[in-house]
Amino acid sequence: MAMSESDVKAWTEEFLDAMSAPVDWGRLKNLMSKRCTVEMPNEPKCKKFEDYEKKYAEFLGWFKGAKRSMPKGSNIMIVPAKKDELDVIVPELCKFNWTKELGEQYPNVNMASGEKAKIMIYNRFKLNGKKEATWYSPFFFHGDFKNQDRAEDDDTFAHKFYQAWNAGAHADMMGDEVKAELPVAGKMNKEQMLQVYATFKECTRSTVPGLSPVLVPTGKDEVSEGVMPAVYKFKWAASLNDLFKVEIAEDADVELRSFDMLTVKAGKLIGFQAFFDPAACIKPIKKSGAA
Repeated sequence: MAMSESDVKAWTEEFLDAMSAPVDWGRLKNLMSKRCTVEMPNEPKCKKFEDYEKKYAEFLGWFKGAKRSMPKGSNIMIVPAKKDELDVIVPELCKFNWTKELGEQYPNVNMASGEKAKIMIYNRFKLNGKKEATWYSPFFFHGDFKNQDRAEDDDTFAHKFYQAWNAGAHADMMGDEVKAELPVAGKMNKEQMLQVYATFKECTRSTVPGLSPVLVPTGKDEVSEGVMPAVYKFKWAASLNDLFKVEIAEDADVELRSFDMLTVKAGKLIGFQAFFDPAACIKPIKKSGAA
C-alpha cells in the first residue's frame, strides 16, 4: 500500500532533520532502501545509499551549521506512480555558514568563509510502500549559492518564459519541437501541449510564493534542466475533466500548482513535464465573501 499524505509529511520532516548538521546517517539509513540510487547533479549515480554516504559525507559536513527546512508556504508535491510507489518533490531552503572547503570546491562562488549562506534545493524521491526511498536526487545549482540577505534572482529563463507565456509571446522562446508530458494525459508534442494550455481560460502564471526556479547546466550542447514551481490561476473548461480525470464545473475559478520540469537548449524550451497530481493540485478559488 502506498504511503499516505501524512506519512510522506512525517517522512519528509525526518529526512530534513536528519540531513541538517550534523548529518545523522543512522536516521537517514532508516529512511532509505539499501539499494536506493542517488543522483547528484552532473555526477555519476551512486547505486546504493552506503555508496552515497562514503562519497559525500565529507562534502555535506562542509555545510557548517546547516538548517534544512521547507520554505514557508511551499508544499510537497506527491504524484502516484507504479503499484505502491509515489514520485515526490520536496522543496528545501538550506541555510548554513560558508566554509573554506566549499570555497575550494566552488571557486566561482564569491563568498567568504563564515558568511551566512543559503541554497534552494528540490529533493526528488521515489518512495515505496515500506516507507523507504528507492531513488533520491537533490536538484540544485552551485551558481545559486548566495548570502542569506540577498534576494532570489527573478530574471532566469524560467521567469522570462512564464512572463512571456502570460503575454502570449512564449512561442518565440520554444524550440521547433518540444517533448512534453502532462499528468494522466501522458506524452505529447508541442502543438498538443499548447492546445491543452490554451483551454486554461484567462490564465495567469506566477512562481509559488517563497520558492524560486532552479536551472542546472548539463555541460552538454548548451542544454540546461530545471524546475519551475508554477502557480496557474484560470477559469476551468469542462473539456479538461476528461483529460485530467477530475470533476470541476465549467468556468470555475481554479488554482493549479505544478513543479514544471524544463529542458532548455540555447535559450529555447525543448522539454516540458508538468509534475502534479490533478486530483490534489487543482483547487477551486473561493471568492472573498463566498461561503
